[in-house]
Amino acid sequence: MSHTDGPETSHPRIDAALGVVDREIECIEAELTAFRRFRSRVRAIEPSSPSTGGVGVSGGGAASMLATATKPDAGLRSVRAAYRETVMDVPHFEAEYDDTLEANVAVEFGADLAAQIADGTRLTPQVYEAVLAASERAQDERETMLPVLERERDSLAAVRERLDDCERRATVLGANARRTVDSTRLSAIDDELADIEAECEAVAARRQRRLHDRSAAALSGIDETSLAQYLYAEESVTCPALADVVACLETVQRQRRYCLQ
Repeated sequence: MSHTDGPETSHPRIDAALGVVDREIECIEAELTAFRRFRSRVRAIEPSSPSTGGVGVSGGGAASMLATATKPDAGLRSVRAAYRETVMDVPHFEAEYDDTLEANVAVEFGADLAAQIADGTRLTPQVYEAVLAASERAQDERETMLPVLERERDSLAAVRERLDDCERRATVLGANARRTVDSTRLSAIDDELADIEAECEAVAARRQRRLHDRSAAALSGIDETSLAQYLYAEESVTCPALADVVACLETVQRQRRYCLQ
């Protein structure tokens, strides 16, 4: 079904919102894949043995011991490389984040673990297990977020389809009203337009219930009250579907005025 047949069946705010949601789904899917790859690579890394201190014990004296102690071990270097080559390599990273490794890890894993990864010298078993656990949480958050975004996309598309239908019918009825002066016919057309107006109001009511009834599952700090703000804060409106419902109602009411003249 086309929704670009002219001003009577145009829903620019919903179209813009669908673009936002589609881009967000693409980003979340890329990040989910990246965290899965990162975790797989980390699982193949050996943490340092608890008995090794990462400090040289032969031949070089104090200077050698200091140099060895401040150089990250192979495991930690591998974790950093894996993070850069997976999580920081998603196509949208520069546009959306453009962080240093420590700054980005801090956002995803917390500041303490980020400091140990970026500034530490050893991939201890404790740090290793913390990295695995944190990467699993990051993966789980995105797996939870995806269906929420997909439901939002489906909801927007359903509203747009209903509004397209209502506006088309209203436009045809309005044209019929302008072609007749028969009061009985005009009254019948107005009744049909009133039914369409009620349909638009029902669409708005369902959308509002959806906004209020969203699952409260933790979504990277995004709950049912903040999803619209998260997605649409930079758009012209934060309730795009409701804004286009209002526009549709105005179209129907404009057609009804022809029946009352």
